[in-house]
Amino acid sequence: LGCCCLTRRPQFPHLLVLSVACHAVVCCLLRSAREGSANLLLLPSNKSNHVQGYCEIEARLAPSLDFWTLSSENLIAVLPIDPVQENYVRKVKNCIFSIAFPTPFESRVRLVAVSKEVLEDILDLDLSVSETDDFIQLVSGEKIVSESVPLAHRYGGHQFGVWADQLGDGRAHLIGTYMNRQGEKWELQLKGSGKTPYSRNGDGRAVLRSSVREFLCSEAMHHLGIPTSRAVSLVVSDDEVWRDQFYNGNISKERGAVVLRAAKSWFRIGSLEILAHHGELDLLRTLLDFIIVEHFPSIDVKESDRYVVSGTPFSLVGLPVLESWD
Repeated sequence: LGCCCLTRRPQFPHLLVLSVACHAVVCCLLRSAREGSANLLLLPSNKSNHVQGYCEIEARLAPSLDFWTLSSENLIAVLPIDPVQENYVRKVKNCIFSIAFPTPFESRVRLVAVSKEVLEDILDLDLSVSETDDFIQLVSGEKIVSESVPLAHRYGGHQFGVWADQLGDGRAHLIGTYMNRQGEKWELQLKGSGKTPYSRNGDGRAVLRSSVREFLCSEAMHHLGIPTSRAVSLVVSDDEVWRDQFYNGNISKERGAVVLRAAKSWFRIGSLEILAHHGELDLLRTLLDFIIVEHFPSIDVKESDRYVVSGTPFSLVGLPVLESWD
């Protein structure tokens, strides 16, 4: 992948980081494979509606959240969860997720924007649902669907060209998976919804200014044909959040906001990198097998060379995205 990327797109220096990351992960997998046979992923056999969220009404859009739900079962049934459930900042090891509940705003919350297209075409919800208190509570992090467990994802990555080790969802909560009537699975994530074990020195919040940018840019990129996450909604509160907007020492008061985002998956290169970096190779195989089974059915998860065959997830996802940036 590294050679292919750098040859085809030499004008993109950020491809070097992607290629090095992919190379490191694959090398770890190959090294571990020589030490013993890779464990196969055991997926839950229960394919009922409780494994993913669903809508009870098949013929039309759900008129309220009473007919609609989310679920985390497809994730927590397979992928290890942090055994420490207290929500404080720390180094986390040997897991993919930590259970972390959003922190509700203390002041009133108002809906600023909602995507009618995402509500109707992806989430099977009638636009009128966005006018209900239940919806506001869900998209602001005040309410969690009963069949779902809110999760913060552990991942690593590079910052300014240097390996930064643990990063993770420092202000985001994955509130569940939904399977729509087209059979598509979407993971819903709140951003700006409070602290998690991965918050480091942050306050877990987002401000209206950056949240508006995120909402508009994600939808703009989608309609430009660039694969990206989708923006569902944007809420704003009167809670005070302090930010140094221009990084010049002038801290000012801004309003807190939360964006609800949808994506087929929130896993990234850093999800694999941190496991390779810490030598958690069994967990690395488990996660990569999960990704293959869920998102790349063309790859046979039973094959011993499934991590290095032509059509690996790195190239199936990375290259089309990079092509669309050009």
